[in-house]
Amino acid sequence: MMKVLVYGSGGRDHCLADKYGDSQHVDKVYFAPGNPGVLYTPKGKRGLIERVPIRDLGQVADFCVEQGIDLVDVGSENPLEEGLIDLLNAKGIRTIGPRKDYVRLESDRAFTDDLLVDIGVPKPEYRVFDDPEEARKYVRNIGYQVVVKANGLAAGKGAIVCDDASEAEKAIHDIMEKKIFGDSGNRVVIEERKYGTEISFFAYLDGEHVLPLKMFAQDYKPAFDPDDTKSIKQFGGNLNTGGTGCYCPHKLVTPWLVNRIIKEIVNPTVNAVYNKLGWKYKGVLYFGLNLDPYNRLDVFEINVRHGDPEWEVIARKLSSDLFEIGTAVCEGKLDQINQVWNSQYYVDVIAMEGRSKASRGWNKGYPGRYGKGHRIKGLDQIDRGIAIYFAGVDEDEEKGLVTHGGRVLHVIAGDPTLEGAREKAYRNIARISFEDHYNNGANCMRYRKTIGL
Repeated sequence: MMKVLVYGSGGRDHCLADKYGDSQHVDKVYFAPGNPGVLYTPKGKRGLIERVPIRDLGQVADFCVEQGIDLVDVGSENPLEEGLIDLLNAKGIRTIGPRKDYVRLESDRAFTDDLLVDIGVPKPEYRVFDDPEEARKYVRNIGYQVVVKANGLAAGKGAIVCDDASEAEKAIHDIMEKKIFGDSGNRVVIEERKYGTEISFFAYLDGEHVLPLKMFAQDYKPAFDPDDTKSIKQFGGNLNTGGTGCYCPHKLVTPWLVNRIIKEIVNPTVNAVYNKLGWKYKGVLYFGLNLDPYNRLDVFEINVRHGDPEWEVIARKLSSDLFEIGTAVCEGKLDQINQVWNSQYYVDVIAMEGRSKASRGWNKGYPGRYGKGHRIKGLDQIDRGIAIYFAGVDEDEEKGLVTHGGRVLHVIAGDPTLEGAREKAYRNIARISFEDHYNNGANCMRYRKTIGL
């Protein structure tokens, strides 16, 4: 029996640990640095998943050697860019995730955009700027709507969608001069705004072959429902977030469209990674796509790890053994993997920190300033078969599990119909509350109501 370690602490990482725990080959999953929410789940309670609260990458590598870990899956982009894969491989540990040099596909948008254009993969028109004043001149003169993107890593939040030139100028100021994303905003990519349907598509690479997952999901990035005019006005717009919910299968999933994506997007990109760049890439590629009303496919981002919350629903849909996929990645045998998908629909609704009372004044809530330390209640009332994946949580000696982030937890429900999955997800998330200790125990949790519509 095998031991797996998942490195990360968010909902996507918890989901990875949970999925490895389902494998017939695995009898122990370590979750580092993890979060204490896993201890409140069935696999955590019986010790199948064990939290290892260490963050130092060197200590993680030493732990893997000491425990005889058979496979490490690194779920998040930051430890990948810090070189955790290189560190583990140097100690002979098998890994899922790209080497530090290869993270450039996500951490340098301009590099990836130039690569895609060079190989003929469709993407929106774009320009790259180092000078904020030159960027402002550009958006004042082009005459069409744009998206302003920080060039570096920004935890999935680095793209600001703009309705007009004044919004674009503000986005340039916020990213390049206020540095809301830190040094990732030293350069910006200004891209033509596209309209259509968003598609999140994943592929595994083993350095020689590619395994496109023939299933895709739809992520919901706006912070608020379209009709939540009060919140949108309060926040100065419907802000982009790291995702507020997701559903799978996407309404557009057909063999025809899957084949188009593989032929037009995935295969040319992977061929360039292997042969043009000469990279022995072993891990996941995420393709953020747009299908417009004229059936044009465009790539608007490529990431070097699973999406969040897309992975949470795709993992529930996937019936193949994840450890067997991971082993095939390490051994260059992805061509031998058979994909198996169940017949269910899955909906993920994310519970977020809403408006709460602070010691002085009020917190607006995620994606603005949010409170922490709110007791999470109602987890014992969740129906069987509902998956809870924890993200922004901590543990308090007196209160038990408490909030410790803007996106706190995922509630994922499955059903033979999309409507049924939605009903189950919303019925169960309504049983959960975040107790606002400064406001007489009022519930300060919020969530979008239109996921899956």
